[in-house]
Amino acid sequence: MRSSISALLARRIGGFMRGRPARVDWPGGVASFTFDDFPKSALTVGGAILEQHGGRGTYYTAMNFAGTERKLGRMFDVEDVAAADRAGHEIACHTLSHLDCRWAKPADIEREIDDNGRALAAMLGGDNAPASFAYPYGAVSLRARRALGRRFATCRGTGLGLNAGPVDLADLLVIILYDHLYDEAAMRHWIDEAQARNGWVIFYTHDVADRPSEFGCTPAQFEAVVAYAAQRMPVLPVRDVAARIIGGGADQPASRAREDARAAA
Repeated sequence: MRSSISALLARRIGGFMRGRPARVDWPGGVASFTFDDFPKSALTVGGAILEQHGGRGTYYTAMNFAGTERKLGRMFDVEDVAAADRAGHEIACHTLSHLDCRWAKPADIEREIDDNGRALAAMLGGDNAPASFAYPYGAVSLRARRALGRRFATCRGTGLGLNAGPVDLADLLVIILYDHLYDEAAMRHWIDEAQARNGWVIFYTHDVADRPSEFGCTPAQFEAVVAYAAQRMPVLPVRDVAARIIGGGADQPASRAREDARAAA
């Protein structure tokens, strides 16, 4: 995970220059579990754990990673994307090539997002554009935040914290779920805080494996956090929480709406 002066400034100034200001006030709190880059284990292991507890996750997908082998392990393939979508998980945008948005020109960012969207549409069919975005490397600048905040319902960074009260939907905060940083008491604390403050706690990791990468966690760790959250609050994809916050789907989350539409068809 990279850090930069521009990213720090973007977040520190965020209270005055939010790219997409909103307010989180979810009675009893809500949790989301997100995976960057979409290693195969994030679905076959992490997704299965979420489904066992009635939850669904968000997979930030960079389509150039499809079918490759990386330090995160084997990455997703066509069937993984389709299976995740059928199960009600969210397929979200992470640029086409995992572009560092701090230094890229706006036109290059737009092109990457357009190309990634076309590649996803070719896999999934239809023309539904991803509603959610995550900055590769957590690399955000004020310029990128303003531009992407207009295009996506939410953009997620890697800044640490709980999303409660006034927030910037163009740079959502996270709790890191990595093996080498894992502290179960701390994970529970953030869930308890979300419940007490009517907040939104977003966990993020990459692979979920018995021997995870430095950016992943073990199945036991992931299970412990998911189970604790699911006992206390809804566990929803980012798009579903955003739909309620923004006001475009409070009564029927996007995943449920899509399931109903498929059943009707």
